[in-house]
Amino acid sequence: MSEQAYDEKNQRDYDDITESINDGLLEISRDPNFKTTIRQLEKLSGVHRNTISNREWPKDRLKEIALERKVEAELKKKVASSEPTPLEIVTGRLEKAHLEILHWFKKYNETTELYENSKESIKYLTKSKNSYSLKVEALEKDLAQLKSEYERVCDLLNTVSEK
Repeated sequence: MSEQAYDEKNQRDYDDITESINDGLLEISRDPNFKTTIRQLEKLSGVHRNTISNREWPKDRLKEIALERKVEAELKKKVASSEPTPLEIVTGRLEKAHLEILHWFKKYNETTELYENSKESIKYLTKSKNSYSLKVEALEKDLAQLKSEYERVCDLLNTVSEK
């Protein structure tokens, strides 16, 4: 075989290995379950780790994939921390509803207590009214008696002063 035949075969092998490495890198970049290591790339591409290590670009690409995953994970954390989960939303609504129920229950108790106190006050005022009505009637009778007594005394005085 001539030197040119070996060169062509070597070039085909080099291209096949490059394609296998690229396929492995694509799989690693698509699936976050795969580690971004030379060992994982070796398993996926079927190319020995020394061959991969001798070429610089696969190692650089693995580092880029790892960095992309790290950035993506940080973004997910930021988004996850800024957006409440459905459980947090429901829990928040439940707490608000609980506070509102407590507020209205307290208002109900205050109103009930006010009603009971008002009811007692009305009973007391009704009794007082009746009591004072009786006293007023008694005082009016006394006043009427005193007026009649006064008129009688005035008549007596007039009669005595006329004599």
